[in-house]
Amino acid sequence: MDHVAQTIGTYDQIAPAYHLTATPEMRGWLENAMREFFPRLPGRSVLVAGCGDGRDSRFLRDRGARVVSIDLSEGMLAVARAADPEGSYLQCDFREVSSINQNFDGIWACACLYHLTKPEFRSCVADFARLLNPGGLLFVNLKLGAGAGFIEVPREGYPGGIAAREKLAGSRYYAFYSRTELDDYFSDFVIEQEGRNNLQEGEGAMEFWLRKR
Repeated sequence: MDHVAQTIGTYDQIAPAYHLTATPEMRGWLENAMREFFPRLPGRSVLVAGCGDGRDSRFLRDRGARVVSIDLSEGMLAVARAADPEGSYLQCDFREVSSINQNFDGIWACACLYHLTKPEFRSCVADFARLLNPGGLLFVNLKLGAGAGFIEVPREGYPGGIAAREKLAGSRYYAFYSRTELDDYFSDFVIEQEGRNNLQEGEGAMEFWLRKR
């Protein structure tokens, strides 16, 4: 079983309890970021990559976006479709995202791309650039740190506290990045804005607003 299959197997199992991560602090940060993201787009079409249980997809749609959402976890997609029967939720592997026959004004890829290896991440970002319309915007966040590997139990500081750490345990693969290594990965984009998010566990996360060149 490869790292993606193992990670997705965990998400299938924990999908019914994943709502525990939607703390007021985390949702406040994400919704403020989406309020800023959508008006920056050259149009209304948005791909939500790694949509999980669909919270971000629903929020962006309610802001006026035309949303297509993708995830590889059938468990997560089942939760998303149950909450939003009219939404467009497709099963897709990030390693095959180039198969999507559509272009978008924005791609929202929050809390998902760090489950790829670094070569896979590089390829996925290049594919996202091809999926974006001219002047399109990609939002991505990545975990700070070094190395890569499987984490079995969410680390201290995981959104949702002790209950989430207990109920959302399971093997998930993560790759960690330093800021200095990322410019080369983003060669198809202009870094329009970047910041840090200390709401996530460990060393926190970096967030990037990337405008297609």
